[in-house]
Amino acid sequence: MPVLKFALTADAAGQVHNILTCLGKFSDSVFIEGRHDRLVLSALNPSRSGYASFTLDKSSFFSDYEFASHRGRVDGRFTCQIYNKALSSVFKSRLADTRGGDTALERCEITVEEEPYKVTCRFIVKLICRHGVTKTYKLTYESIEVMQALFNKSAAHNVFQISAKMLKEYSDYFAPKAEQLDMYAENGRVTFTSFTEKIMDGKEILKQPLHTAVSVDVKDFEEYRAEEKAHIIISVKDFKAIVAHAESLGVALRAQYSHPNRPLQFSYTRGGMKCEFTLMTTGSSQDSAAPRLTEAVEWRADTRSRSAPSTRSESRSTEMPRSLQNQPIASRNTLRQRGLGSVTRATPHNSDPEADSLFVPLAEDDWRWEPLEEQEPEGDTLGWDASEEQVSHPRYTVL
Repeated sequence: MPVLKFALTADAAGQVHNILTCLGKFSDSVFIEGRHDRLVLSALNPSRSGYASFTLDKSSFFSDYEFASHRGRVDGRFTCQIYNKALSSVFKSRLADTRGGDTALERCEITVEEEPYKVTCRFIVKLICRHGVTKTYKLTYESIEVMQALFNKSAAHNVFQISAKMLKEYSDYFAPKAEQLDMYAENGRVTFTSFTEKIMDGKEILKQPLHTAVSVDVKDFEEYRAEEKAHIIISVKDFKAIVAHAESLGVALRAQYSHPNRPLQFSYTRGGMKCEFTLMTTGSSQDSAAPRLTEAVEWRADTRSRSAPSTRSESRSTEMPRSLQNQPIASRNTLRQRGLGSVTRATPHNSDPEADSLFVPLAEDDWRWEPLEEQEPEGDTLGWDASEEQVSHPRYTVL
């Protein structure tokens, strides 16, 4: 008996292909979690600094959805992992014919079979096309425990929302080899600076520094409530992947975060699909321990009107961007050197064989973890949960 079975229209199948393309920017594998009311596709990048998830609603996204509670799980979930390219190539092979070809896709049916007494488990994709043409793909998957990133939105007092189309236009200016993106607000303007640090081996320059700065007026945002003079640094690659998918849906991108060196979450929704991206950040602010709301800029657009066109500047030099020169070197390099799996003990503690473990139980209140050279505030942490049942199951945190 199939543990999961659902059907997609041609448009929904195209959306799934776009989701897999976006998740492919984060990881080679995609995690699949089936529940009675939703299906979740997610991915975690190799450095554990970025987590992406797409929640597809049972009633509004699928034309048909059937789920049999997993017999081996208390919560009844079904979770597995599958190779992204193998699954995305199935949809790509037929979606190219949607412009009126004789074999254009009309319907997609997916069945997940789990036989505990068989060696292989099957992920069966059936593409039903015009004129009775049917093509069936049988893929294998791996049963695995899927973790979700826990993000405390109540502690994320910095918020901004802007059209993904506008962000896509700005991100096109970023150099292809740029590695990091700094977001900095001051005097009613937000500056997005993509940059690559200079790398030398003796006297030989292995990588030339490059930075591109795009300045945007806060009135170009649909909503803006954020602390000024705070550097929020994330991966350019992750940012471009998120913006590209949001722009394809024609939605506004919403960001929430508390302060530098804490998680940031991008989110948007469209047609029964909820998209969330949780990224680890580095950076600095005037008062990282307790950002003052009196120094925040607040703006909410009442209409669709926009201010004058934003300005852009690009330069190549051996210096870092001016907005980053006063930032501690350790903070600038943290994103590259540490992912979500790197932790630093803040206070002495008795030796423990699992002191370097990624997952730290919250019950051990005497263990405190802090980012490099920063004082950790109470509240906002990036955590992982294998069950999504925050009351009856243990939760874990990781910095």
